[in-house]
Amino acid sequence: MKLHIIKSLITDHIKNNVFDSEIAVLLSGGCDSLSCALAAHEVGLVVNAYSFHLDTHETYDYQMAKKASKIMGWNFTEVSVPTNNLENDWFRLRDLGAKKKTHYECMWPFIHLYPKIKEKYVLTGWGADGYHGVSKKAVMHYKNPKEKFDQFRDDYFLPEKTAGLKWHLTVAEKHDKIMVNPYLDEKVKDYFYQFTWDELNKPKQKQHIRDAFPELDNFGNVKPHLNLQLASGVDKVFETLLNNKKINFRNRKRVMDMCRDWSNGILPI
Repeated sequence: MKLHIIKSLITDHIKNNVFDSEIAVLLSGGCDSLSCALAAHEVGLVVNAYSFHLDTHETYDYQMAKKASKIMGWNFTEVSVPTNNLENDWFRLRDLGAKKKTHYECMWPFIHLYPKIKEKYVLTGWGADGYHGVSKKAVMHYKNPKEKFDQFRDDYFLPEKTAGLKWHLTVAEKHDKIMVNPYLDEKVKDYFYQFTWDELNKPKQKQHIRDAFPELDNFGNVKPHLNLQLASGVDKVFETLLNNKKINFRNRKRVMDMCRDWSNGILPI
């Protein structure tokens, strides 16, 4: 049976960039990371899934990752992110180069996850969101016409907008890991850029990925897009730092302003 072109492109990328029999996958409940894990499984790699949740509760993402791993027979490692040492973690993230609110919140779980990874290669679904324009901002302002949608996608992948990937690469390198990002392959990009927002996201969000990997239906309700920090509750945890006078030394009301003080070089007296 001929593979859907997306599945073919992703499996080819994995085959051409992974030189081992096993691979770690940063697995969530979304179709991006799940599709990459399925592609790795397709090419015969031993899939070792890693998924995090805060130590206060298990999230839908985590539960979906665990469920999918059980169905597929993948090895599964739970990473419980401690919330009782946030001040120390803040300074660890700052030393890694975090500046914006999103930098701190999106990278925080991974300074706890990466040390757990045993495999050399780490597979992610990073980049797929950028092709589909599924953020609230994109849906409201950039769906149509296609020229406007293409401009949104171009901007999404500008170096100054891809800080999340940069921090992943930094942490991965610190732990001697090699990141594998099939959705950043130029052939994958060329494929998605052919289509309008409606063609990519109807009848369901990221319809082409769902068509390429029908196995996703076996996992139940693969959820629509939600930012990592919102889906996991990380944003709420970081709001507690507003009460920390050592970090929030200017008594800011918003985490983003507190982060800006540090990134602008304003130091506590």
